[in-house]
Amino acid sequence: MSFGIVQSMIISLRNNSRKKELIHFDRRSMPLKGLKGEFGELLKRKATPEQLKNIRNKIKQEERAELIKNIIIIMLLSLIIIIGVKFLIF
Repeated sequence: MSFGIVQSMIISLRNNSRKKELIHFDRRSMPLKGLKGEFGELLKRKATPEQLKNIRNKIKQEERAELIKNIIIIMLLSLIIIIGVKFLIF
């Protein structure tokens, strides 16, 4: 073994064993300054079945619109590729 490999292994182990300074999703590091008074009110709110149905329908319409947009983009790109290949061949 060369000393370069051993040294890089030691550095790698040392870096992995250190405590990470930034822990994502750590509740203690997340400030809740703006939500202290409003957070309890947010939990008390309930949606009626009619509101839930409206939300479901709205989400379905948005997904359908995005699907149609994606299909149109794919069709246009495939048409451009087909035309480009025809011009290259002939």
